[in-house]
Amino acid sequence: MFSAAGCTGIGPNATYYMGTTSFNYDPTYSDYMLKLNGQEIGGGFGGAMSTNSIKTGTQVITWKDAKTGEPHSAKNQVIITKEQLKGMKYLAAHLYPDDTVEVTTSNNWPNPTEKGLRWQERIRKNGAE
Repeated sequence: MFSAAGCTGIGPNATYYMGTTSFNYDPTYSDYMLKLNGQEIGGGFGGAMSTNSIKTGTQVITWKDAKTGEPHSAKNQVIITKEQLKGMKYLAAHLYPDDTVEVTTSNNWPNPTEKGLRWQERIRKNGAE
């Protein structure tokens, strides 16, 4: 899959077009309708990719539990800077079991984070809390 990465605009409101995906590290439920500032992005633990417009600044990240429809939102403040986006092709949202979110960017297909893999392993060993 190829991504159409690019930037339009100058200054603090620049918009970047990038391939987007997400990783949910909580094995107790599947997420759906993951949105970054109201736009649905790819999912499937990095297996599905969308192309989205990404703006710098504070991000609103929401998603739902696929079984119950229970809404979730990032408990932490997620800020994306132009330095994170400049020259990058992909953006991944990493959903952790405590409902905090980390955003990573890369030029290659995104990978899970070490933090997320540690969460998964801990939950597998100890069960869901």
